[in-house]
Amino acid sequence: MSQATAQQPLAGLKVIELSTMITCSLAAMTLRGQGASVVKVEPPGMGDAMRKIGTQKAGMSTLFNNCNRGKRSLAIDLKSPAGQEAVTQLAQDADVILHNYRPGVMNRLGFGSDRLRQLNPKLVYIAVSGFGTTGPMAAKPAYDHVIQGLSGLTDLQGEAADEYAYVRSLICDKVTAYTVAQAATAALLARASTGVGQHIDVSMLHACIAFLWPDMMMNQTLDADDSEAVVMPPMADYYQVLKLKDGALTIAALHDHHWEALFPMLGHAELLDDPAFNSMAGRAVNMDKVMRVLKDPKIDIGVHEAMAILEAADVPCAICERRDTLSANDQINAIGAIESYVTKTMGKITVPTPPILFEGKATSLAADSPALGQHSVEILQELGFEQARIEALCAQGSVACN
Repeated sequence: MSQATAQQPLAGLKVIELSTMITCSLAAMTLRGQGASVVKVEPPGMGDAMRKIGTQKAGMSTLFNNCNRGKRSLAIDLKSPAGQEAVTQLAQDADVILHNYRPGVMNRLGFGSDRLRQLNPKLVYIAVSGFGTTGPMAAKPAYDHVIQGLSGLTDLQGEAADEYAYVRSLICDKVTAYTVAQAATAALLARASTGVGQHIDVSMLHACIAFLWPDMMMNQTLDADDSEAVVMPPMADYYQVLKLKDGALTIAALHDHHWEALFPMLGHAELLDDPAFNSMAGRAVNMDKVMRVLKDPKIDIGVHEAMAILEAADVPCAICERRDTLSANDQINAIGAIESYVTKTMGKITVPTPPILFEGKATSLAADSPALGQHSVEILQELGFEQARIEALCAQGSVACN
């Protein structure tokens, strides 16, 4: 068994993932990037549905690859006697189990928290749900789009009071994944002191509300009838891309000297004498007017000329990079945020490196994602299944043996 190091702090730990789609997959890959070994348990038919979503090659989607690098795949029918036996044995030797089945499903399958933690008291058992384990929606299906709506995120994204819009990214899935990964490591730290694991519930809805609250709900944090409250525009009103003749910039102009450079650059020097624009308090109260100015530059200026002016005034700013040129950006390359390597299944791929620099040193997760059932045979052999039995299970379809 590999030993933990500063850069691979979870080395030697065993994670079992029973899931489909992103939340647990990305959480488990995050743990894998920090040294843990991960066995992904999938149904033997189509496997994780994410395998077939989006751009793909050789039967594997890039979405699946981006959430499952470095894992081993055991494709087995959880309802079969062999599936019951294999997963129970895996759980008895595991440190962490992650799943995102709806509440009650794992109990019905025989893999409930109480049973598995009785067999393995050191087990950290994490159950991820859409809406939590109680309430009128507890048993309902949940996906990112649904949680965006219920958490208030679509309201935040709408430009008008009666408009709703999505963040065009699986943001709720990913927020939940990182919440799950943090919960797992916190529970492992507690286990180091107590000697026992624990059960953890994480709902997508709760994780996303907590994530969105600090800025999205500033105006709902105080009592609505509090006469001493000074209500300011929400942070969402400050988001405005500056469109120029040959591209766009993102800026975070906060101080007066920032705007003293920005307004003249846009051809609005007269606003420096306007009380609605020449002070932090004035701009905060009139942010809707400020944003309209940013949408209507009077000077035809290019990105690089604008960057020179803004950087001279120390205005926080950056070019709005396109996705297809992201990997060529000097700053992104300087921090080693992206790596390219060749895989057996998909050929050359480009992916992010783990973003945490333990001891200030970069790490890599340049590993293949598993084909469906790629490791079924070796995992079952490790569990003591005889070769003849494994072959019979593969032949009858209870196990996928790739």
